[in-house]
Amino acid sequence: DLRTSSGKCSLALPPVLQRMACPHARTSPLHPQKRAARRQLSQQQRSKYTVARTSRTETSSPSSIIPAPSSGEPTTEPVCSDTSFRKTGRAAGRPFSDLVAGPVLRDSDYGEHAAAFLSGNFQPIIYETSAVIEISHGERGQSSSLKSDRQPLDFIGNLPVDFPGGKFIYVGPNPKFSREHYKAWGKGPGQAQAKEHTSSGWHHWFEGDGMIYAVDFGRREREVGNYGRFDLQESMSKNGPASRKLTFRNRYVRTKSWHDELRRGMRLFRPLMNASGMAFLPNAIANLIFGGNFLKDSANTALCFFANRLFALQDTMPPWELNQTTLETKGPCDFDGSLPFFVPFTAHPKVAPGTGHLLFFGFNPVYPPHCTIGSVSPDGVVGPLKPLWHNAAHGATFMHDFCLTEHYTILFEGSMNIRPLRMLKGVHPLQYDRSQLARFGLIRRDKNANMSEVVWCKCTEAEMVYHFVNAWEDSHTGEIVVIGVREDGFFHGALAATGTREWITKTLDQGTSVPRMHEWRIDPSRGEVVSERWLFDDIVEVPRINDSFTGVQNQYAYAGRIHTASLSQEAQLKFDAVVKYDINTGMKQVYEHGSGRYGTEAQFVPRSSSIIDKDESPQQGESSSEDDGWLVLFVHDEGDANMSAAEGCSECIILDAKKIQEGPIARIMLPTRVPYGAHATWCPLADDSDHHPSSSKHESMLSMIPPEPRAFAISEGQHRALLGAVMTGVLRAASGLFVNGWRPWIAIDDREQYAFIRMFGFRLDELNSLGMFRKEQIETEHKSGHIVGDVFALPAGIAIESALPSLTLFELEGCGDCRLVRETLSMLDIACTHRPCPHGAVRNRLAAAAAQTQTFGKRRDEYIYPEDAKLPYLEDERTGVRIAGADQIIEYLYSEYLDGAAPPPMLSSGKLAAMFAQIAVDARGSAKGSDEISPFRRGPSGAFYSRPARTPEKPLQLWAYEASPFCALVRETLSELELSYVLQPCARGSPRRTHLMNRTGGTFQVPFLEDPNTGVAIFESSAIIDYLRSRYLQL
Repeated sequence: DLRTSSGKCSLALPPVLQRMACPHARTSPLHPQKRAARRQLSQQQRSKYTVARTSRTETSSPSSIIPAPSSGEPTTEPVCSDTSFRKTGRAAGRPFSDLVAGPVLRDSDYGEHAAAFLSGNFQPIIYETSAVIEISHGERGQSSSLKSDRQPLDFIGNLPVDFPGGKFIYVGPNPKFSREHYKAWGKGPGQAQAKEHTSSGWHHWFEGDGMIYAVDFGRREREVGNYGRFDLQESMSKNGPASRKLTFRNRYVRTKSWHDELRRGMRLFRPLMNASGMAFLPNAIANLIFGGNFLKDSANTALCFFANRLFALQDTMPPWELNQTTLETKGPCDFDGSLPFFVPFTAHPKVAPGTGHLLFFGFNPVYPPHCTIGSVSPDGVVGPLKPLWHNAAHGATFMHDFCLTEHYTILFEGSMNIRPLRMLKGVHPLQYDRSQLARFGLIRRDKNANMSEVVWCKCTEAEMVYHFVNAWEDSHTGEIVVIGVREDGFFHGALAATGTREWITKTLDQGTSVPRMHEWRIDPSRGEVVSERWLFDDIVEVPRINDSFTGVQNQYAYAGRIHTASLSQEAQLKFDAVVKYDINTGMKQVYEHGSGRYGTEAQFVPRSSSIIDKDESPQQGESSSEDDGWLVLFVHDEGDANMSAAEGCSECIILDAKKIQEGPIARIMLPTRVPYGAHATWCPLADDSDHHPSSSKHESMLSMIPPEPRAFAISEGQHRALLGAVMTGVLRAASGLFVNGWRPWIAIDDREQYAFIRMFGFRLDELNSLGMFRKEQIETEHKSGHIVGDVFALPAGIAIESALPSLTLFELEGCGDCRLVRETLSMLDIACTHRPCPHGAVRNRLAAAAAQTQTFGKRRDEYIYPEDAKLPYLEDERTGVRIAGADQIIEYLYSEYLDGAAPPPMLSSGKLAAMFAQIAVDARGSAKGSDEISPFRRGPSGAFYSRPARTPEKPLQLWAYEASPFCALVRETLSELELSYVLQPCARGSPRRTHLMNRTGGTFQVPFLEDPNTGVAIFESSAIIDYLRSRYLQL
């Protein structure tokens, strides 16, 4: 009797399971002479392969940066990955991957700026994490991490009951590759070497891939289930303290460049911000040729929530829309076609008072018009656009931020300009030009967002502003008041590639061109800047206000105080305090983070206006003043002098905006570091427009009745994806459809045996010519009734490690070489544990990279990175063989499991076979495998990229074969979720077809998925995909 999904089994332990319990005790029904001959042949064949025996010793989980062996020799010290079910021998690593400091970077290799902004808490993290904690107001929460290798989310303090539901979201650069890729261009992996007399440029902080970090404060939940207006005091007295689930997530913004570079495994975009003058134009042209654009679309600068949509922003690029619930990238946004493709979108759009329109400008440094001004209506439609033309040969003025009032849009052209002719002198085209006077451009608007011509108002000297605080129209004088952080070229010098520390120290000593709060007054009737003055002496940046006061007179501003010692000594931009400014009185409050602790930009969160008394009095609980709310920000503790900043802990803190000097009222200890980044925003509670699988859907999937198998049935939304999978199969000539030596035969009908056709008492029998090892397995399986490698029908007391197949394959969907290996396993009818390694994955790629470093002795430095994995990669626990590369793996499998036979022409070695296999795989196309609202993907759908997923305790089991298009869709889903699974191949002629038919009550159909973690066993590709996403997709 087979074990059912309920786990019952009443069967004596057969020889195959005895062997599972003691894997070193081999049993075989073959004749002893045959066994001896086979053993001698195998030993001769294995001698050509690298052999490294594995160990079953348990160790801790590895890090994303794992210390490699100290020499090139293989080591037998075992380690495991956080998803490994059988441990593989490789170098041991520290448990918290993103809390491990990398080696010290040399300025000579990276430049001062890049070395600084890739070190300490600027060191990139690579894990995409989710963690949740449930708290009650006034009580400490109970946490649970959704990642087994992370410290848990923890909550300290008291979250006010009227703190609103929503998300605090932060974005910043976070390069996706190991730091070696960001050396001076030409020194990194896969980069063209620069000529001796030129330098191709250095990495700039602004060019790193965007990553989002968010704390979701959820909803207040009570037994009454009312999320609208309610009586606070009465509800608390009846139902007790309100509870919430707090969730932390971090996700990459998966732009086009993120996809393309990951698929190529190296940087495609050359540096521009810190390129040399001679290299700037060649680098830009190379970016256009190899990356598809002059500039990289990193979406790493700022965030905007408008019209119930969340956007990640970057100057010179269109906005990238994110799912406001899961933070997954939905794709580039053109507002339903109303934003022309040639119009960029500023990183700092603003909502106009009164009309509610989102005002923006688009700065284009490459071709005219260099600036385009527009607006987006509250229903998400771009209105009339106003271009500002310039002489492309002469160049443009760099623009980053602007401001607005009730009636004016106010542009700012500072003294930072782009002059292409500078490149002829070997000078970078972007420079701070002290001969160019700064100026403001006034554009009057009406309520319909129609715009007047620009009136330019010149300042009296060269100036530069990256971020404005606010602007408003003075009702007494009629003047426009503008407040911003004036820095006069400071950050252009402070972020330069070389000579950085010396320049910063000198500039700070002079104390003139440093970022401080500044005020301008403009008379619109005369078109003049009538006065300027410094407001405060603190050196600050990233100023913020209560966003509801944008464009109208405000009293308070909040900014991060720059830690000047870190700037001058480490060339790193850090904020050691939050400063609250009273613009009216000139007073200020300061909250210092503490020694070795540095913060990010602070986001103002207004007090919730949904909590009112039962008389619905507007005074109770509503915002009564401008600073009635909280400041939310991330803080990183760099620890003491004996500890690297990358090994410290990050937290989210909440300050009372009225009295920030009193310190945090609540602290949320995070499961991973939050590197210092750029800007933040507050995203109110999402409505139902962003569809995502819920916990209720998961529960319904577990309790549902599995669908009845339907032969060749196509579900809604699968047509194009299946057609693409069929095209791949056709181009591969159905390789993997039949086992080796398949041939049909007519036999007397036997209802206990699988048959494709039955009639008149006969059946179509499908014969094969499998290897002796597989024949041994088949005979043992026939006697015992159990499948070798079966992890679902496993009696109690048998460890999962013992039941696994001896083969483990690390492979990638969308890779022609990996397809060839999977076809080989299907044709040889060999069960195998698959560990998918999609683009962007960490766990399985890291395990493969570490195992290969241990086996082959290859090392780049003292650390191991996921991109070091060479795929496909095979481990055979039975023989101890480990091999990387499709040609070598296929040769080994035929040698070991088909008794020395040569692979057929379709699996032949060489570049030509690999090229044709890749062409077939790419023919899969971009169609999605289901009608789910899935995230943006770049390139063929077969080249799948990972999605954050929960890690099952046990591997899943899939009955499938390579040539089936229905099986392909399920396999692709397993791959994108990075779910390890045991493949029981069922190609035509496989004896497993009979086993599956008997196992399912007389029905054979694939794909068929079994999940030993939940007991679910399910037919139908669409139902399997729904189940996998509802169960394992990590939201």
